[in-house]
Amino acid sequence: MKLRTLLAAPIAAFSLTAAVPPAPQLFPNDTVLLLSVADWAGAKSTMSAAPLGQLWADPAMRPFREDVEKKVIAKFIGDLEKDLGIKADEYLPLLQGQLSFAVVRGDWNPANPDSSAGNVLVLDAKDKAAELKAKLEEARKKLTDAKKPLKLIKIRDQDFATVIIDPKAPEGADKEDEDEKGPAKKIEITFGQVDSALVLGDSQPALEKVVARLTGGSVPTLSEVGAFQSSEAGMNFRQSLVYGWVHVAPIFSLLEGELSKAGGGIAALGIEPRRAVQALGLKGLKSLSVAAQQSAEGARFDFGLAIPEAERAGLFKLLAVEAKECAPPAFVPADAVDFRRMRLNGPKTWANLETLLQQVSPQLGGMLQMSLGAMGKDKDPNFDFKKAFIGNLGDDFISYAKAPKGRSAEELASPPTLTLLGAVNAEELASGLKALSSLLPTGPDELKEREFNGKKITSLTMPSTDPKKKPTQLEIAANGGYLAISDDPGLLEQFLRSADGGGKSLRENSVMVETAQKVGGMGTGLFGFQDQRESLRGTWESMRAGSLNKPAGPVRGPAGNGPSADEFADFKLLPSFDQVSKYFGIEVYAGIWDSQGFVLKQYGPNPK
Repeated sequence: MKLRTLLAAPIAAFSLTAAVPPAPQLFPNDTVLLLSVADWAGAKSTMSAAPLGQLWADPAMRPFREDVEKKVIAKFIGDLEKDLGIKADEYLPLLQGQLSFAVVRGDWNPANPDSSAGNVLVLDAKDKAAELKAKLEEARKKLTDAKKPLKLIKIRDQDFATVIIDPKAPEGADKEDEDEKGPAKKIEITFGQVDSALVLGDSQPALEKVVARLTGGSVPTLSEVGAFQSSEAGMNFRQSLVYGWVHVAPIFSLLEGELSKAGGGIAALGIEPRRAVQALGLKGLKSLSVAAQQSAEGARFDFGLAIPEAERAGLFKLLAVEAKECAPPAFVPADAVDFRRMRLNGPKTWANLETLLQQVSPQLGGMLQMSLGAMGKDKDPNFDFKKAFIGNLGDDFISYAKAPKGRSAEELASPPTLTLLGAVNAEELASGLKALSSLLPTGPDELKEREFNGKKITSLTMPSTDPKKKPTQLEIAANGGYLAISDDPGLLEQFLRSADGGGKSLRENSVMVETAQKVGGMGTGLFGFQDQRESLRGTWESMRAGSLNKPAGPVRGPAGNGPSADEFADFKLLPSFDQVSKYFGIEVYAGIWDSQGFVLKQYGPNPK
């Protein structure tokens, strides 16, 4: 009896802090977006020991890392910290368990500008609940002392506070935009603590549902939604460090009525928005998911589209690869650092594309047919482009690249690459491709021919969109059931010699073959391989050169206030790739279509 009495007190005390339910059992069934880390402390520890975590923590990365952290905080948290007087870094150490963010549909209706979805953030402090409580009391005092508009409210008998943020333009700023758009809406942020969880959001109805679950109430949850259940099982959310899910179907349903209001330039092309969405097959898309896992052996990332086969149309029908052999053929050299293969039926895909375009816009469909019918007839009135080119496409598309030949910026940006189109008759396919050259500004007169190893090679000059760069010289040749296209004569000639045998093949790479089993093998119809230690060098050094800081084209929104790359990072602060190449290894990926949809699986073993 005494033992039971002694144990009763600590058990009762422990029960006062109930465990925060997993995200699917926490958020309501009208959640349209969920991003969740089930165990922040565990995920942080796992990622710190992983290659990417070690890369981020490497002393050589410190200048870049500190710059990114500073800019990200200023961009996304700075204004909030200024308005609320609360520092985010004071709360991050309290994050011990679940971290989840959700968008709850609620009464959101795009036709009603006064309605909006609710955003809810839940942070579990676990055994640091007392510290969290003290921090929140301190935050309320700071807001009160600063004379911020603050309301103390109750949600399910739990104490919450609502602070009103008025996003006024800074003094002296041009008021013209504000006059046109109307005054910016005030934002109400409500926050409070339920047991060990910090709950924060901008919609009281959405918060009501979450707090009800945290206090043991019965509310229909996301875990009961069939679309989520299917994604959770197929993407293995429960074993993931982080996962995300978007319920696309209800979002499209809500937006469908607004599509008829769209017009402008697309109407002039004969495109009716609602009909276009139907033709593209977007209404068949139920949800999309992402999930990331990290183990002692390697990292995995999956991306999934839930689109049942019976509702698959438009783009999704167009891109559905056939489950066929997609391993590297024997002619792909062992020193290829990037390999991709896709088994897509060319004529069938083209027919689906024509149907899609005709459904989206009969006007554009007619223009395409007229252009294709006239192609090549300037040289031969009897030439039939569709028969010569599209009719000769096979079901095999291959691309592979070797490491850059040198370390100059130009060489790093353009590694030797070869693209192969499977062909019924490669020679006729080549004649069709030559006809396509008539569409280029240089015209077909720029075609030159030479012979190598008994094969005819056609050279084609591709004009550069950048006046500072030289035109690209492409070489085209038919060989062994493929039409080969390359920007490197040596790589093309190596392919043309491949029938002679000799030399090791990428398919003999035992590490690649073994790793491919982690993503479903090399018989899914879509497979890729990268030796990132070599293939990423060019991208990394290009970023260091600053090419991503000032992109050639505009990346901002119509109002000129969208993000640009240099707002988040100064890539010139990156160390040389040689300093960090040890953190990169190989990666494989495979795309799998089944009756429920598509999953792209990526896996990279930890580098050795």
